[in-house]
Amino acid sequence: MDFTIEEFRTRIEKTQALMAKNNLPVLLVHAPESITYLSGFRMLGFFMYQALIVPASGDPVLVVRDVEQPTADITSWVKERSVYIDIEDPINATQRALKKMGLDGATIGVEYSTWFLTLDRYETLKRLLPNAKFVREPNIVRELRLIKSPAEVEYLRRASRIAEKMVDAAFKASKVGASERDIASAITVAQIQSGGDGHLEPILMTGPRTRELHGTWTDRILEQGDSVYMELNGVVKGYWSKILRTGVLGKPSDHVRKASEVILAALNDGISRMRTGAHAGEIDDALRQPVLKAGLRKSYYHRVGYTMGQLYPPSSGEYLREMMSGDTWTLEAGQVFHMLVIGGGVGFSETVLVTDNGPDILTRYPRQLIEL
Repeated sequence: MDFTIEEFRTRIEKTQALMAKNNLPVLLVHAPESITYLSGFRMLGFFMYQALIVPASGDPVLVVRDVEQPTADITSWVKERSVYIDIEDPINATQRALKKMGLDGATIGVEYSTWFLTLDRYETLKRLLPNAKFVREPNIVRELRLIKSPAEVEYLRRASRIAEKMVDAAFKASKVGASERDIASAITVAQIQSGGDGHLEPILMTGPRTRELHGTWTDRILEQGDSVYMELNGVVKGYWSKILRTGVLGKPSDHVRKASEVILAALNDGISRMRTGAHAGEIDDALRQPVLKAGLRKSYYHRVGYTMGQLYPPSSGEYLREMMSGDTWTLEAGQVFHMLVIGGGVGFSETVLVTDNGPDILTRYPRQLIEL
């Protein structure tokens, strides 16, 4: 298991305390990140139906596909399971478990903010449990996941070291005559050899493609003067750390140099403000407004900071908190954010832990325009 049983039990106890506060006798969890957070169960087959049933007291029940039980044996501390096979509707396993627990007529808190409970399955749940009352739960597990434990932070630190090695390998492979595919290969080798888990393909663009936001590698051949833009993820035990860097083959143009100066100054200023009690909107202004004032973008509406933690593809951000202009919420110690500033084909970012004393920057690759 990736954490001690004591840590998992503490998470369950906190979940059940919040359930009691919200008068929920049972919580039905479908988000794979939340299932892993509470049970430890982690596997590649998360695209198939799975669920965790958390009662008001006692241990949870894992709803799992039959062929995934060996993985559950290894990764999860939860012993009680409701198993389904591929020739049946998996919702039957959830219905059987709730009936066995005497909760098939209870008020059931359901996660609405997950891609993994489809409308079809939700309708099936309601049909198979006609006496139950389904309500939207107040993001109980999502809110608990926001504050990282020391063990979680350690995984994020390790993931940050891996991300740095991936960036370094990418820049070393960035040469005139090399292809974006060559760079992507170097990134993947560094990821695996440095101890990283698998994840999404890297965001990687060069030359005129650097104004894309989420592009990945092509067969494009690098030329002198090209910018190399990458956003890479180091992953350890499912915990993701992000880093965004920009380099240039040869001498950078005046535009790239000036854009880098503006963006780096904004990023430095914004990160320096990150501490317990800081207002997200003020940090957002420090990151966003200099880019607009410098004319690097005509508009800047997307997020400049969002939480990171344990993730499953296709998402590469936790997004439990997102920094946008005008936000009034405040930062808390133990939250981890990906802080990024992008404009004019140039971008830089860091993964940052919030503490009472200020920012703890987890990613430590040189924060500068890299001349290759």
